[in-house]
Amino acid sequence: MQVRLTESVSLLDLVNFLTKVQKNPQYGPKLNTLISVDTDTRFVQLVPGALSTFFRRVEASGGSSAWAIVVCNEFHNSIFSDVAENLNSKRMKVRVFRDELSALQWLKLERGRGP
Repeated sequence: MQVRLTESVSLLDLVNFLTKVQKNPQYGPKLNTLISVDTDTRFVQLVPGALSTFFRRVEASGGSSAWAIVVCNEFHNSIFSDVAENLNSKRMKVRVFRDELSALQWLKLERGRGP
């Protein structure tokens, strides 16, 4: 699954997105996710703690086991890198990348490993 974050994004936006995606029959650990964060994306009260809560909710729901997040500036990198480094999960992996090609290559490797 591929998602592009643009404009203004809040935790509620991410939760609503997750609720919508869960209705997809392909939803599950094998449906890896690529998130591309546009340069101008603004996060509304979205701090690393809130993102960690979001990823724990994804894990509890049986969602994607591999999340590649492509960021293009230091601010976005710091937010998502903190979450990726501190996510204590045996089933879910979150990695931050600077380019989409590297992210897609990593997701392909993770798909081969299985959930």
